Amino acid sequence: MTRPPPAAARTPAPVAGWRGSDRVTAPLRPALAALDRLDRLGRTTGPVLRRGGLAVFLLAPGAAEPVPDLLGWLGWGPELRLPIDAVAAHPGEARVPEPRTADWLRAGAARPAADLRSPDLLCLLDALADACARERLGLPPAR
Repeated sequence: MTRPPPAAARTPAPVAGWRGSDRVTAPLRPALAALDRLDRLGRTTGPVLRRGGLAVFLLAPGAAEPVPDLLGWLGWGPELRLPIDAVAAHPGEARVPEPRTADWLRAGAARPAADLRSPDLLCLLDALADACARERLGLPPAR
């Protein structure tokens, strides 16, 4: 079972850099398992917040569009129907709630860490896909 992050981890950095962020969403339980795995591997995720039963991973602008292709390249193709969704930012639409109203799982940095140049984006997608597949099959989280 995953532990909640310490209180200090719930305080986000300034929200201005995230307004136009793309995002990847996944069900909360497998997302928490993926976060634990990434923590053990020493990988960064950028900012992550909770919205209802979903974890929302904020990405750099332009990073959401290739996510389906990247998942396929990693061996997690659309035929698996994993509950991972990538959404591109739209100009003028606030993507992140006010810091005091958000439920932050990871505060991240002033700008999202995962972009198309970052190997951490591939690690994030692979860990999320693995955790979602394990959840579907009733298997324990990966170590």
